Order: sequence, then C-alpha cells, then structure tokens
Amino acid sequence: MNRKTLLLLAMGALLGATNFALAQSSRRDSANSYLERGNNWLKKGDIEHAIEDFSFAVSFDPTLDQAYFSRGVARERKGDSEGALGDYDKALQLNAKNIEAYLNRAVLFIKLAEYSKAISDCDQVIALSAHDVRAWVNRGIANHYNSNYDAAFQDYSQAIKLNPKDAGTWASRGDVRLQKNDLDGALADCQQAVKIDSRNVIALHTRGNVWLQKEELMQALADFDQAVEINPREAYLLCSRGLAYLRLNRLDEAERDCTRCRELGGQLNPEAERLWQEAKQRRRLQQ
Repeated sequence: MNRKTLLLLAMGALLGATNFALAQSSRRDSANSYLERGNNWLKKGDIEHAIEDFSFAVSFDPTLDQAYFSRGVARERKGDSEGALGDYDKALQLNAKNIEAYLNRAVLFIKLAEYSKAISDCDQVIALSAHDVRAWVNRGIANHYNSNYDAAFQDYSQAIKLNPKDAGTWASRGDVRLQKNDLDGALADCQQAVKIDSRNVIALHTRGNVWLQKEELMQALADFDQAVEINPREAYLLCSRGLAYLRLNRLDEAERDCTRCRELGGQLNPEAERLWQEAKQRRRLQQ
C-alpha cells in the first residue's frame, strides 16, 4: 500500500470520526431541546405533551437521566405510578447521585405504602447530602406511617434542627409523641406548629386529641372546630369532633358529625362508635 493510499485512508477515518462526533452532538442537542420543551409543557400542566417530548428526548439520547426523571414526574402527575417508578429507576441507573429522583421515588413509595423502600431512598439522599431536610422529613413520614415511632421521632427532630420554621414537621413530631403517650411533649410540639402556622390542620387535630386525653373537652372542641372550618370535607376531623360532642353529651351535634363522616367515606373510631351506639340506645329508651 503506497503512501498516497495510506493518507487517503487516514483522512477518511478522521472525517468519519468527525462526522460521528457531529452526529452525536446533534442528537444530544435535540435531546436537550426536547427536554427543555417538555419541562415547559410540564410547568403549564400539559402532561401529555410533556411526556411526548421527554420520550423524544430519551430516543435521541438514552443516557439523559434528567429526561427519564422529568418523564417520571409527568407520569406520576398523570396517576401512572408504575410508569413513574420505571422512569425514576432508569434515571438512577444512569446517575446514582440524582438526589431529586431518590426523593421523588421515596415520596411515591410512601404513597404506595412501601415504607422500607422509601426509607432506603431517603438513606441514599442523606448519604449524599446530610443537610437535605427533605430526606429527613420523608424518612420520618415513612417511619411514622410504618409505626416506627422512635425512628420517626429522631428523623423529625433532625429535620427540625435543620429547619425549625416548618410547622408541618413540628405537627408530625407532635403526633408521634401522642402515639408514644407523651402528652405534654405532643402539646408543646403542636403549640409550636400553630404558632408558626395557625391553620395547620394536623397540629390542630393532634392538639385536640391531646386535650381529649387530658379531659379538656371544650379546648378539644375548639381545636376540632377550627380544623373542620379549614377543611370541612375531611372525614377524620368530623369523627374527632363528633367524639368530643359525644363526650359532652351534645347528641344532635354528634349525630350531624358522625353522619357526615360516613357520607364522606370515613369510619368512626372505636370509641366514637361505642359512644354513638350507647347514645342511640338511650334515645330509644327515652322515647
């Protein structure tokens, strides 16, 4: 093979490599353009167009973890939990340091009552960024819902240390303390939550239940009244207020709340059910 032929072959190889690099660059640019447009659709609430553009993005660049993550967000908003989990999984396979993907997947696992998986994802975030308060809060929620109250207390406490101005975390820790029968601690946490946000329904409801256990029925009723006023379609709030009315022997008001609770698809707790049945029995005997 002469020198001229070798030179031509070398030039051809160089041109081929250049063209390949240009093609790859063009595909990445297209993927990023679709990703950007998809995110704009998502901000506007157009889920279908967002999913379509994110899918175009990954077809142009299958290594673009952010496109899978964003499509997971869109699919979750659409109610497609399985599709969202698949996209979050893929995003994390491509980038094991994608904190947002871990957090979103953890929240979705909580919604699906897969608490151990949610805790594992939060562990990953904490390992990557120990000061990310969202990981501590979500791990607290997962432990809380899984009845791991000691672990939940520790997680919420760390979250409060990182962000002491979040009423929701104070309220959640208050509920954990109530579950642990620490009434004074629960009351203190709820007081702090209400001080930060006077309309925090969780804090008002938990504080009302603390007052119930302390036999401070009028204070309990005041908290339940305020909670129901803020969110009148929450069955559990009506159940709690109905129980307070039953303990106060205000049966007409108790009947109203208990009936409305059931109309909204809720169930009375055992004590409310027992007191309500006893009240109805007394009424029948009086007639």
